[in-house]
Amino acid sequence: MKKALLVTVLLIATILLFALPAEFSRSQNPELYKELSAKAKNNLKHLTLEQKQQYKDLLKQYPDILMNYLLAYESDSNLAEANPEDIKSNYATICALLNKKGLNYPVDFFLSYVAKQTVSDEPLTAYRNILLKDGLQNIINTTNTDLEKYHAVTLWCVSRIQFQQTSGRDQSPVDIVQKSLIGRCEEMQILLVSACRTIGLPARPAYTPWWAHTDNNHAWTEIYLDGEWHYTGDMDMAWFPDNTWFSDLVDKTVLILADGTLTTWKDEVLIKGKYDAVINSTANYTKERSRKVKIKVLNKNNVPIPNANVIPMVFNWGSLRSLINLTTDKNGYLEFTTGRGAFYLSVYTKEGKALVLIPSNEEKTIEQTIILDNTDFAGGWSTLEYPKVSGESKTQPEEYINAVNSEKQRWQEKQKIWEKEALKTKTTDDSLVIKVALACRGNYSSFWQFYQRNPNPDSNFLQFLLEGDPKLLWQAKAELLEALYENWLKMYKPEMDEEYVMSLFSPAVYYEDLPKPVNYKNGKAQLYPESFRYKFPHNREGVIKVLSRLKKKYKINSKKALSGLLPLHIMLQHKSLTAVQYKIMAVCILRANGYPSEFSRIPNLVSVFIDGDWQYVNVVKCTWEDLSKDNKTNTFELTLQIKDDKGTPIEVKEEQLTLCSYADGAFYPLNNNFEHPESGKYSGIFPVSDIWLQFGYRVSENQTKVFLQPLKPEVDDSLSLKIIAEDYPVEKKD
Repeated sequence: MKKALLVTVLLIATILLFALPAEFSRSQNPELYKELSAKAKNNLKHLTLEQKQQYKDLLKQYPDILMNYLLAYESDSNLAEANPEDIKSNYATICALLNKKGLNYPVDFFLSYVAKQTVSDEPLTAYRNILLKDGLQNIINTTNTDLEKYHAVTLWCVSRIQFQQTSGRDQSPVDIVQKSLIGRCEEMQILLVSACRTIGLPARPAYTPWWAHTDNNHAWTEIYLDGEWHYTGDMDMAWFPDNTWFSDLVDKTVLILADGTLTTWKDEVLIKGKYDAVINSTANYTKERSRKVKIKVLNKNNVPIPNANVIPMVFNWGSLRSLINLTTDKNGYLEFTTGRGAFYLSVYTKEGKALVLIPSNEEKTIEQTIILDNTDFAGGWSTLEYPKVSGESKTQPEEYINAVNSEKQRWQEKQKIWEKEALKTKTTDDSLVIKVALACRGNYSSFWQFYQRNPNPDSNFLQFLLEGDPKLLWQAKAELLEALYENWLKMYKPEMDEEYVMSLFSPAVYYEDLPKPVNYKNGKAQLYPESFRYKFPHNREGVIKVLSRLKKKYKINSKKALSGLLPLHIMLQHKSLTAVQYKIMAVCILRANGYPSEFSRIPNLVSVFIDGDWQYVNVVKCTWEDLSKDNKTNTFELTLQIKDDKGTPIEVKEEQLTLCSYADGAFYPLNNNFEHPESGKYSGIFPVSDIWLQFGYRVSENQTKVFLQPLKPEVDDSLSLKIIAEDYPVEKKD
């Protein structure tokens, strides 16, 4: 009897814990439930049978709008990697939040900006409960207004992350607070957005894919306060919303984008995808200084072209970089909001192409009719202007500054605790081993586990760990370190240089999560399956044979493939892959056979270090890019002489000068660098293709000069080009 009563009490407690407002029920909101239910079920179709069943069980256990949303709007690749119990944990914390604070927003808005679990491409984890125990529950209990929540949560983040430029693979909020305390701007964004959503403050990621006025990009957080979206870029300067280091730069931007899911609000939606919507948030920054760009695309017969690719581009790191890929409607029309910075529009269809410069101006509306044809772009020089509007400088309250400094001190103390614990658990006095353990930061226990199983590992392997991606040491479990070491013992040779080593032994290829060991052999974890390794001759023909075997086992079929980026151990479970996944797999199998290889953004191509140089290979056609049909080398020589307007040879930076291929309206920088034999002279041997020379420099923060030149080389051509760089900035020397 007592046992039955206990079971009843626990059941009632569980029901109360997961109780939701009526708006989340099927009966109260049937249309939204129907939409999300169908989407959630469809999202499971490419998972393994075991995974499908686990997620279907969750839908049966919690047949409401919230659970259906959580499974509908996480990519199936995230679900393939995630533990269903983690989603259940996040669901429970969202229910508890609603029980305590109530539903203060429309259901679709709450789902998109409070309930949404992941922020970017980080792994899906049960972070909400962990962050609540780490101090966020206290913020929920002690704050009343959204502004109070904003101040408290940004301060909370200061003691849990500091900026450091690292690789592009995202850490989860759990990895950040428990293993690294470090991240680049996107991970600062991930932590702040996740923390805001956990306490019930609507937040979304915002970013500029590429700055227009300088080389780089940036990501930050938008937070919903007083019925409007506001931004913050630095958690330690966040007392005033909309006041950060880039506030004076917003007029220089072309597009500022944000991510959402259910977009029934007043946002300007540029792209509506399967899992998210790309929102044009530019007007939230430039206000009345925004410009409305209206595009009409026609063919040479003046007939409107529907579904034409329209790509806004800015000059960044030596090349025109795509901000977003938009398409015209059925009438060949497109409009979108921009800032006041100058930019290019690349327009492309099978009927033709065009490249148009949109200058900087103060006009509210820009109307542009673009006629496509198949003639080459004219090329030449352009001057791009970027206006500046100075914002009001706001001084943080002294009390807040003191609070920020206290939080930064807590961050320092956490680091010291990790160092102390890592040294306390050491099992050797080898200085190199200890250095690696300390570099693991909060993940030091994983390294010591590896070391216990593999005492006295090769010092070159330890050096590889130190010199490579630091996130590997923060994120890798002991089993992965062991698998990496087993692969190292198979293939490492002392004569390999650093670049060769990094491109052969790195476990991640693009920005995908770290792989898990695929199996064990003689008790040792393995990074690659034995079926990946072949005994072909180690030469260019051997590369083609390896890729041909891959082509027999896996197919590019996006309709049957999981979406997104996948680590190797997940890809191995699926025979159908997207084009990007297939390229990642191709790099993996080449590395497994001893070929240093790197992912390339150029469609179908990866680069392989062979015969002393980097060469492109087409992984779909299984052919070398620099070979013609008769198997002869397909290259040309290019020599440049660059001088300023006074006739003086100038030394340009590597990131200012690029050769690019052109495909489907976008430019893709080649993985080939110029040699610099003498002052102002640059030369190299390059593969023959539809190629563009791009050269640019920042005259000032408000002006950029760009030179574009299409090249149509023939095989064995020797081309020379003289470039006069007007107003080239001269670096002042002390």
